[in-house]
Amino acid sequence: MPKQQKAAWAEISTADIKYNINTIRSVVGKDKAVCGILKADAYGHGIMGIRKFLGEQKLVNMIAVGKMSELLQISSVKWEDDLKTLLLGGADDLEIEDCLLNHKVKPEMTFFSVYSVSQFFRLYEIAERLGVCIKVHIRLDGWNSGMGISYEDFLLKQDEFFSQDKVEVCGVYSHLYTSYSKDRIGIKKELEGFDRMVKKIKPRYREKITIHILNSALVFAFPEYAYDMVRVGTAMYGLPCGTDMELRPALRICARIFDVRNIDKSVPLSYEPENNTTGIRRIARIFIGYWDNPLLLTQKDIRVKIRDRIFTLADDVCMDNLCIDVTGNDDIVVGDEAVLLGESGVTVDEILKRNGIKYVHSEWLCMTAGRLEKIYI
Repeated sequence: MPKQQKAAWAEISTADIKYNINTIRSVVGKDKAVCGILKADAYGHGIMGIRKFLGEQKLVNMIAVGKMSELLQISSVKWEDDLKTLLLGGADDLEIEDCLLNHKVKPEMTFFSVYSVSQFFRLYEIAERLGVCIKVHIRLDGWNSGMGISYEDFLLKQDEFFSQDKVEVCGVYSHLYTSYSKDRIGIKKELEGFDRMVKKIKPRYREKITIHILNSALVFAFPEYAYDMVRVGTAMYGLPCGTDMELRPALRICARIFDVRNIDKSVPLSYEPENNTTGIRRIARIFIGYWDNPLLLTQKDIRVKIRDRIFTLADDVCMDNLCIDVTGNDDIVVGDEAVLLGESGVTVDEILKRNGIKYVHSEWLCMTAGRLEKIYI
């Protein structure tokens, strides 16, 4: 690939995303649908770029977002494919009514999540008032914790749910908050509880709906519970998700060195200089800072890879730039590429281990606050 003529950028390998999706399909079975998760700016990979790629390549059967703002962002473009979108997060009734009334989304291509019985019937009132049919996936909660309808209430009211002509139940799903724990026995029991509920759904309703419970942390450990569809975010992007299955990280975060010089150690390089010793050190600067990668660039142990060598920082990271100590490496020059994430020595796994971050938060390292231009290769 030719050099990027940019100060800093995020490079996304679509080939690696495709590889990861194919790996997921090989585990759960090619007859199972795959829902690609695009919430949080597609985990830092760029929501619109990933949406475009997935739709053009027909790699997934559905996409999902977490916020109404993300749904509206995706729906603002006329896509040439038939990829449907599920809003996993909750939305206020007025938000839903507004986006339907003002044609901000296509009702036939959009699915809303229902978190309570009362919400279901409020959506029915909206649909009746607007003269539309609202498609929904019902969120179930095995713990009855308030993050969905309890299994018991759903089964008790299934005839009501499936008899409404203005609200079409197209899916039923749940999410296990224990899925990132190491308690495989406990997770298995929760999945068995969900399965017992599924078996009690009346056959005439079961055949109409898409059931899904597996996320990235569960797909490889419990593929037998794939049901009709699996939801994958971290696994699709090749981020750590608790499996030994080979996945390929799709993201590299890079910057171009704009200055290299020998500087006296007494010269301040950042906001709060602490080094008052004497001597000379060689400093390379790049235009990328903590606002570009809030979690990554606020860790204690930050490393940068240049010319296949790993370097540490010379001082604190600023909002828009940082300085790297390259003392003794006179071959490093202006224009060299510095890699902060995505290669050996600066992989997500290595950064998590060095800084004691739980892998459940691995996607935080990829968040770029929309400042870095995304380059899809």
